[in-house]
Amino acid sequence: MGRPISRDGKDNLWSLALLLPTLIPLLIFWIYPMIKTFHISFTDWNYISPTFDYVKLENYKNLISDSFFAKVLKNTLVFTFFTVVPPILIGLFVAIRLNKIKALRNFFVATVFSSWITPTVVVSMVWVSIFDSESGIVNALLKGVGAEPVKWLGGQTTAMIVVIIVTIWQYTGLAVLLLSSALAKVDPEVEKANDLDGGKGLRKLLRITLPAISPILVFMFVFFTLNSLKAYDQIYILTQGGPSGATSTILYYFYVLAFELYETGPASALAMIFLVICLLISALNFFLSKLLFPK
Repeated sequence: MGRPISRDGKDNLWSLALLLPTLIPLLIFWIYPMIKTFHISFTDWNYISPTFDYVKLENYKNLISDSFFAKVLKNTLVFTFFTVVPPILIGLFVAIRLNKIKALRNFFVATVFSSWITPTVVVSMVWVSIFDSESGIVNALLKGVGAEPVKWLGGQTTAMIVVIIVTIWQYTGLAVLLLSSALAKVDPEVEKANDLDGGKGLRKLLRITLPAISPILVFMFVFFTLNSLKAYDQIYILTQGGPSGATSTILYYFYVLAFELYETGPASALAMIFLVICLLISALNFFLSKLLFPK
């Protein structure tokens, strides 16, 4: 007879059985597609042909030496930086102010939060009309003060500014909700002791508030970074990556390669490079967050 399974072994088998319902979808919809994408990245498959040839590292070499890839990488990093830090700072300022309001506080928080739960496509279409060069309200205000109208969505610099503004506005809603909730849980006794010790204003923010809400700040840094890296909807609706690639990011470039040009091999190589970039930025973000907000 075989050796009987120990109680610990039975517990491990039972735990594995409970995990299977979640592991199977993970294998089917994440692990397998990632392995398949890695395999396709070494081919010249065009998404339509049933056959393909292996080109080894050619797709990766072409991307790295491509000047347009360098441009979209720069756009991605610029867009990510300016859509992660500002909404957190704005959200913190608004949340601190709202937490001093007793009446209708929840109403104001819910109103600001609506920017996050509104579909990005709808939000982007509204902002397109706001920044329209002919009938937009922004140019109407500029004309009212005697300034020349600006082609916001048609300029190399202004187009990216508009995309960043729209994304900051959307992220700020979530930042206010999370930070307002975190601030409400700060121990009032600690705050009173700090006030008696003369710690107010910036000193109180640095010594009491930020350390107390550091876990949610770390979460937002990582969450907003990943969301900005994979931003697509607002870019497609607002600018379609233009003008001349001024607002094209890595994910938007992937869409163009894979589903407009049908260059599936290079697109898969770009996807793998994008995965590595996401992992590196997330690791750096996590390290910096721990450095700035130690426990």
